[in-house]
Formats: sequence, C-alpha cells, structure tokens
Amino acid sequence: MTKKDFLYKIPDIIDHKTCGYGELEIVVDSKEQKGVCYRHRDKTASCGTYGTTWLEVYEKLDKHLISEGYIKA
Repeated sequence: MTKKDFLYKIPDIIDHKTCGYGELEIVVDSKEQKGVCYRHRDKTASCGTYGTTWLEVYEKLDKHLISEGYIKA
C-alpha cells in the first residue's frame, strides 16, 4: 500500500468522542517507520499508531476506527 492509497482509504477528519474534531496528521514518514494521529484544535492527539509500512499503519488504524465507531466495517 502506498501513502497515497492510505490517505485515500482513511478519513482525514474524525469527531472524537471526548476531544472533538481531529484532523489526520502524518507524524513520521521515513523509510523505517510510518506514523499517524488525529490532531485536535487544543493540540492534543488521538488514535495514533505506528508501523513499518503504510499497510501496517492502515490495518491498525482501520481496526481501531471501526471498533470505536468512527467508521463502518
């Protein structure tokens, strides 16, 4: 999975249950590591995850977003 594929499949904004709206932020994009979170207006972050590939990050984040009810399976 490419970074472009990842960004296409994952929502760029969520309405977090306690933190409010959060925008997807890529925090690491190196050859060895990828990482994302949702950044909120108060500069806090939620739903963050890391992996060695965009596919790994996608699988972790997608599973979490489904389990928390932010997206449907």
